[in-house]
Amino acid sequence: MNLKDNNPTASVLEFLRIEKKCYDEVLHLMDEQMLAIEQEDAKKLDAVIDKKDGIIQTAQDNASQRETAVAQLSEQGIVEIKNQAGELKTGIETVLEQIIEMENNCQVELKARKFLAQDKIIGLKQKRTLLKGYGNSQRIKPKISKNV
Repeated sequence: MNLKDNNPTASVLEFLRIEKKCYDEVLHLMDEQMLAIEQEDAKKLDAVIDKKDGIIQTAQDNASQRETAVAQLSEQGIVEIKNQAGELKTGIETVLEQIIEMENNCQVELKARKFLAQDKIIGLKQKRTLLKGYGNSQRIKPKISKNV
């Protein structure tokens, strides 16, 4: 995004609004991600994660542009931004905290499902090993004559 009419203060505020919007979208996608985990839908989970990655990349690019705009501000401009962007900053922090909490919940749920799957696999391997002993016994071949 270009600086609005060479006004870095307005640009910084716009970058903050865009960043907040991006994080709100990620928060919405977190709900979809949790739903995909609960439904054990791997394709949907991959699609949601890909969307999240794209949005987060956009937010990071936006943040770097915001930093460039902040570097162009005078001290008076920085004070003005702090006064005007307080609510946006608080909103962004709140959304990020929610995203982090939901990511942690998803991570815990995925680890639990991973351990359940591992336990099932180990159980199946043990059953298969035990069942090998109950197979058909091979016919004992005579040692004297092949016609018997």
